[in-house]
Amino acid sequence: MPVLIPPDPIASPIAFDDLILPQPAFTPRPPGARPKVATQTLGCKVNQYESESYADAFWLRGFDIGNLTEPVDLCVINSCSVTNLASAKSRQAIRKMRRRNPDVFLVATGCGTEADRGAVEGVEEVDLVVPNLEKEELVDRVMDALARHPRFPLPESREREESYRVSDRTRALLKVQDGCDYYCSFCIIPYTRGARRSRPWDRLLAEAALIGRKGHKEIVITGICVGTYDSQGHGLHDLLRALSDTPGIERIRLSSIEPNDVNGPIAEELATNPKICSHFHIPLQSGDDEILRAMNRHYDTAQYLRTVHHLRETIPGVMFTTDLMVGFPGETDAHHRNTMRFVEEADFYKLHVFPYSERLGTKAAEMPDQTPPEVKDARSKEFLAWSKASAEAKNRAMIGGTVRVIVENKQPKEGWYSGLADTYLRVNFPSERDVRGQMVYVRVTDSAADSVSGEIAPNAAISVEANTAIK
Repeated sequence: MPVLIPPDPIASPIAFDDLILPQPAFTPRPPGARPKVATQTLGCKVNQYESESYADAFWLRGFDIGNLTEPVDLCVINSCSVTNLASAKSRQAIRKMRRRNPDVFLVATGCGTEADRGAVEGVEEVDLVVPNLEKEELVDRVMDALARHPRFPLPESREREESYRVSDRTRALLKVQDGCDYYCSFCIIPYTRGARRSRPWDRLLAEAALIGRKGHKEIVITGICVGTYDSQGHGLHDLLRALSDTPGIERIRLSSIEPNDVNGPIAEELATNPKICSHFHIPLQSGDDEILRAMNRHYDTAQYLRTVHHLRETIPGVMFTTDLMVGFPGETDAHHRNTMRFVEEADFYKLHVFPYSERLGTKAAEMPDQTPPEVKDARSKEFLAWSKASAEAKNRAMIGGTVRVIVENKQPKEGWYSGLADTYLRVNFPSERDVRGQMVYVRVTDSAADSVSGEIAPNAAISVEANTAIK
């Protein structure tokens, strides 16, 4: 399943509440100006990629790209349904957008339109619902609806071979596949996104080439089950190798990969390809084999640990993060203690902790022994405390070493910049010149709970091949 990221530097999902600002003084669009479209994304990186694709397609149809803090003519809400809370927030986002922008043509799509279709269609603020399994037709359906029920003059299409695709970030998402056939007992995704299917090999290579030409230095591979990629006889390991030869691409990052998909060829490519970032998010969900079987996960704790140990032995300084589901039906104190022991043995950098959320239509929703909310809360806090201590300790251990960083943006502090190391570590440092979009080497001098800081080190003193702090 896709990784859900808490507020995080790598193209993380945007919570709508974070964007509620004082109501701006909206001014009418100048006569003759093109209509504007904006997208609102909730959920995972796959949704993020798809929202960018919608904006891209509408740009080619003649729209200008707006944002959620200005008046727009068209807005696509890309919903999430991975939890009941996510579904509720998606509907809330629709209503808030209507209040902020009363005249907007409002479109709802995403997983919420499958798992909670009746609830989404019942939101009166929506003008058009495009079910997630029909999202490939979204742009055509919107244009057809606007032609039949005009809200504003439709623009002339742009005549360009290359896309608008946002290029103000150093990283670009590349969706390689969609859908899932694993049917974990807690997960709604196979029902909202359908069976797994891979994007054509040739199209991915062409899109990667465009990403490189537009100045992105890092590609983030995303999908629902990226390890199952299979097109024209090519697997994920073949794709990673081909992407590493793409001009302009310096780094390749996996957003998430299932432990049972880290097989021989993929594991070998991860360990030997120097352009692959040395950070892997491998969802665990539980460190107890009985609970894993109840979840219908397709691995056990021994297999997971073998994968982690193999990558750690072959990739210097590799870091691991994971997902933990707390309070799955039937989870006892003994199961919880087993998971904590496993977490300590695997020695993760950070944990993404999610209390189990009942989703109607899944097998887990029908299971007995649902865990009380107060127990979920207590267990979540225990894992979160461990995660915070682990990240702080590993960040401190970086002091005195040097890390390779692709610089993303300027910091509020004058003269300071920020970027990510290969290991997904946030690195802040000062520079007298503008180094955004460049790869630099930073010697770490201090650490915090969620980042480190330092100073630019001379390239000549650095081993380019190392993916970890060099001391």
